[in-house]
Amino acid sequence: MVIGNTAAGHLYSRLVPLVLLLIDGSNPIDVDDPGWELYALIQKKSDEQGDTQHKLLGFTALYRFYHYPDSTRLRLSQILVLPPYQHKGYGGHLVEVLYNVAISEDVYDLTVEEPLDYFQHVRTCVDIKRLLLFASVQDAVKSTVSYLKQGKLSKKTRVPCFNPPLSAVEDVRKTLKINRKQFLQCWEVLIFLGLDNVDKYMEDFVTIISSRVKADILGKDSGSSGKQVVEVPSDYNPEMSFVMFRSQDGEAGSVRMDENQTNQEELLQQLVDERVKKIKLIAQKRLSSCMLKLDCKRFSCSFRLMLMLIKFEIVPVLIQGLCLADAVGVVIMGR
Repeated sequence: MVIGNTAAGHLYSRLVPLVLLLIDGSNPIDVDDPGWELYALIQKKSDEQGDTQHKLLGFTALYRFYHYPDSTRLRLSQILVLPPYQHKGYGGHLVEVLYNVAISEDVYDLTVEEPLDYFQHVRTCVDIKRLLLFASVQDAVKSTVSYLKQGKLSKKTRVPCFNPPLSAVEDVRKTLKINRKQFLQCWEVLIFLGLDNVDKYMEDFVTIISSRVKADILGKDSGSSGKQVVEVPSDYNPEMSFVMFRSQDGEAGSVRMDENQTNQEELLQQLVDERVKKIKLIAQKRLSSCMLKLDCKRFSCSFRLMLMLIKFEIVPVLIQGLCLADAVGVVIMGR
């Protein structure tokens, strides 16, 4: 790997084995590309003799894209907290800092490249905490929750759309730098929190989740009304024989579904159940006040955290004394 002459390149070259071992589907980044930025979470600790030791706890790599006409957007490509320090809130701390960078530099938004499920969970927890403090979003959530509490959506032929107002989506992007796709994921969690997990509202909540999942996979006309496609047996070409029809006035069609459609409905229901489970897990963490808290001991005089921004085109980055041996040893033995 060509790492150039920069200290940042030398630092990242020492992290490459960890990237390949612990981040699924990852590839080393091109440190010669000035668009890459590396953020390192460092523990600074002083011993009894007064000597200072720096230990790497985690890092994340971002790429800076041009956004038309005169802005940039940040994409998080790699993030890793070393195994000895996982499940202690450091990953959430890294995400919060990246959002602060995006806000301070007024980029278009912050995106994530193919997030894994666990990281998506951490990311959503961070975003929910920020959105709960955002007044315009809370007003929109209260309006939606109030409407949901009025009636039985599950009894209606066509479920209304419960997406957030476009103005709220744009305000969140401009102010909090949360992109639209991520905000829509958080929106469902915010509605669940607004309903206070009351049993009599859960049926309607699951109904809107089901409607959204079906629309994402099958398209807008995926309900019982609208266009429907039914496969029918044929001696001419079994793989291409089907009938398309459209029900009138919101009336459900009476055509019997074949086995493939039944399996499709079962798979869709599994996706809905998984999504509801994830929403409840995030809400539970929020309500139990266990989300992404850092122990106050981590900020004592003898134990401090530093977040270093390392741009690959900047040479003067001090990496001497950075302790990686313990963490790397644990990783290799653990694998």
